[in-house]
Amino acid sequence: MKIRQIIRFNRIFFIANLCVFIAMIGFFAYVGPNLFQSDGTLEARRIVLKGTNGTPNIILQGDDENTLLTLNDGEGNVRLQLQGGAFPAMIMKNEQQEIVGTFFPLKDGGAAVGLGDREGNMATFIRGGSSPMMNFYHESSEPNIAMGIANELPHFVIVPTKGQEGMLIHGNAPTSLLFIDEQGKIPVSLSRHGLYQKGENKEQSQEKGGAGKVLSSEIEGLLKGAQ
Repeated sequence: MKIRQIIRFNRIFFIANLCVFIAMIGFFAYVGPNLFQSDGTLEARRIVLKGTNGTPNIILQGDDENTLLTLNDGEGNVRLQLQGGAFPAMIMKNEQQEIVGTFFPLKDGGAAVGLGDREGNMATFIRGGSSPMMNFYHESSEPNIAMGIANELPHFVIVPTKGQEGMLIHGNAPTSLLFIDEQGKIPVSLSRHGLYQKGENKEQSQEKGGAGKVLSSEIEGLLKGAQ
């Protein structure tokens, strides 16, 4: 390369750098004040962080009512969402985009956790608040095992995966073990008063304590919820 060409190249390179420098000054002069505040904060309606392959890995966006932070995997699939606003929640998804975990508040001031299986079906549900409980599911929309406190009544319910019969243990006075048939009736109950079987005559049931002392309104509500 000749000296004249070198000088010409350096002159062009210098002019190009000067233009880039002037453009950057103009950018920060007009756009910068809208992004960066005097206290060092960055303001934007939507922020996207991408990986080396250009796939969005983190997305932060919000408006006057809701705020959403999304964390994606290398393929751009949503794996974790943090939701703000009036109903804050945390949502986890698997590779098939099925919801496998949730964490959200309750209207009574407590919080609840929902855990799903690999197909996204509910598997475990735990709630706090004024009526704490824990439910377990097996490929069903109704719980197969439920325990908690409802209407100040501690209870434990077991229902088979197939069929409507089951068993209920409750902490009402007296504490009792109730067996439930397919119609939701109680053919057998056991308490400190003794054993009651459906079909016994009135005198026999009175001698063994009867079923009237265990079938309170709270128990009937639990039986309806277990069906």
